[in-house]
Amino acid sequence: MKAWKATMLVWWGVAIMTKLLSANFFRLKKNKCFWVCMIFMLAAGVFFPVMRYVDMQKSGTVNTLDNGFFACALFIGVLASVFCSLFIGTEYSDGTIRNKVVVGQKRSAIYLSNLITCAAAGVAMCLAFFLPYLGLGMPLLGFFTADVKVILLFTLAVFALCISFNAIFTMIAMLNQNKAVVAVTCILSAFVLLGAGAYINARLDEPKTYPSYNISGEETASTVIENPDYLEGTERDVYQFLYDFFPGGQAVQCSTMEAVHPPMLPVYSAVIVVLTTGLGLFFFRRKDLK
Repeated sequence: MKAWKATMLVWWGVAIMTKLLSANFFRLKKNKCFWVCMIFMLAAGVFFPVMRYVDMQKSGTVNTLDNGFFACALFIGVLASVFCSLFIGTEYSDGTIRNKVVVGQKRSAIYLSNLITCAAAGVAMCLAFFLPYLGLGMPLLGFFTADVKVILLFTLAVFALCISFNAIFTMIAMLNQNKAVVAVTCILSAFVLLGAGAYINARLDEPKTYPSYNISGEETASTVIENPDYLEGTERDVYQFLYDFFPGGQAVQCSTMEAVHPPMLPVYSAVIVVLTTGLGLFFFRRKDLK
């Protein structure tokens, strides 16, 4: 009897989630913001390999397919912030979320269906960049020079990063009913995360020493001076962890394919998804919907 009840509850939960996702994806297909983001990523996926080919022809430098293939990691966070804030914000402004709760839909199902929809939209945007980049990049620039396993690992890291960005912005959007405030908060958060990633990258790239030159008459003497800004020991470990953990740092590492701990990047993204989703669900269940 208990097993039968548990099975029925699972079936009922799946049915509710399927219904909510079906409605969300129907909205997604007609969402102008989503298609603008898709067109932008598609255009970027065409622009990057073509410009690298043109640069290679003009300068004679060798540009490989690896160079810039993961550049979408740098702007997927901004696109996700815009899309999530508008897509979910519209549900609040139209009263859709409140109506779903009134008719008996579970709040957890409403939250998760929006998260899944936004994550799927983000992954689709990444694919809109990758596919034309591959299609044009391979005949123009050749195949990847890096090991295929490395390429697959960074591809996984970018998809995981995309989902973690969407998890963060879904949490922000679901906990605030003011569409304008949500949009500003999400977009600012995206730029703050990217800025923090760039700052930490600059600190970690500080050289341990740098040369100093003294010119006396016709003689030039050079000495090596310790760099006071160079990070060492525990402080460096902390900066490296933050660089690996936060989405902004991951975006910089994925875009350049230069990471100290590449296998940990998707793991940290998964942790962010779990934490933000857990917090979002906790507060959304207790939120007073007006």
